[in-house]
Formats: sequence, C-alpha cells, structure tokens
Amino acid sequence: MGRLERPARARLRLRKDVNVVTMIDTHRPPAPPAVTDEFVLELRTRAARNPALPVRPLTGREVAIAVRYALDEDQVLPLDLSAMKRIVIDPRARTARVQPGVTTAELEHASFRWGLAPLVDRHGFVLADLIAAHVVLPDGELVAAGDQLLREIRTGHALGIVVDATYRLHLAAELRR
Repeated sequence: MGRLERPARARLRLRKDVNVVTMIDTHRPPAPPAVTDEFVLELRTRAARNPALPVRPLTGREVAIAVRYALDEDQVLPLDLSAMKRIVIDPRARTARVQPGVTTAELEHASFRWGLAPLVDRHGFVLADLIAAHVVLPDGELVAAGDQLLREIRTGHALGIVVDATYRLHLAAELRR
C-alpha cells in the first residue's frame, strides 16, 4: 500500500463519526518542542559545578533557556551542541534543515538518498546556500533570522547561536560534473 504524502503544513485529524483520518492545512509553523524537566535539572546541576560542566541541549529552545539561565546567574556556561543532529530533507523544495551538530558528511549521506547534495568547501557548508535560520541571540531570545541577520550570518558578523539552518540543495549529478 502506498504511503500518503501530506503537505509540510498539514496536520492529521481523526474524525470519530466515520473513523477516517483527514488532512488539515493549518498555515502555521509547528510549535517548538517543550523543554523537559530533566533538561532544567541537568542545566542547574552542571552550572553549579566549578568550573561549570558543558550542557548538551537538543533543541533551539533548550539553547535559549541555557543562555538566559547563564545571563540570570551571571556566569559562564559552556554549551556542547554536538548532540543537535536533526536533519530534515525536503526533496521537492530541494532544501535541508540541519542543526549545528550535523557534519557535512552526514548531510551528504542523508541527501544522497534523494539524488541531492549540498555545496561544501573546505570550511563546511557554502553559506551562499543558506536560505533561513533560527538564532538564539545574546539575550537568550530565539528568533527566525530576517534578511539582515541572514546577511550577517553569511558574512560571519552575526552575534548569536544558529540552532537551525535551512540550506539549498543541488542535484548530485550536476555537482559531479
């Protein structure tokens, strides 16, 4: 049986009267995942050590909470973003959403399945292909990057932590020529 394709913005709803699943296009981005109590406990425990142990957040919201906590407590709190490894490939739009822990090899491997590939150079992903980003600002606010902030990220002048980036992908056959 074929798999049902649904738009990225669609949400499934079960209708009780006929026992079928229907798609509803909500036209709004999905809510970010909630911060768990375990993460808050880990954050407080690691920050209390002297020197503070690195905190390993898994979501952009957890990074924002950690930055705000460090500001409120007026202390340096090391962050280890290597566990943030989510990759979401959209083969129709030829884009990839990646978190900061994703390596170029991991994205190449994930996108190759769709016949796509990112442009990379010796420094990593080509920043000209960056089309969207979510950034935690120095005050701990999590924002979607506008045109000005994207330009600053591409030139290396942005202040903040990029916790989610969307890159344009290219056909792998075209890149191998």
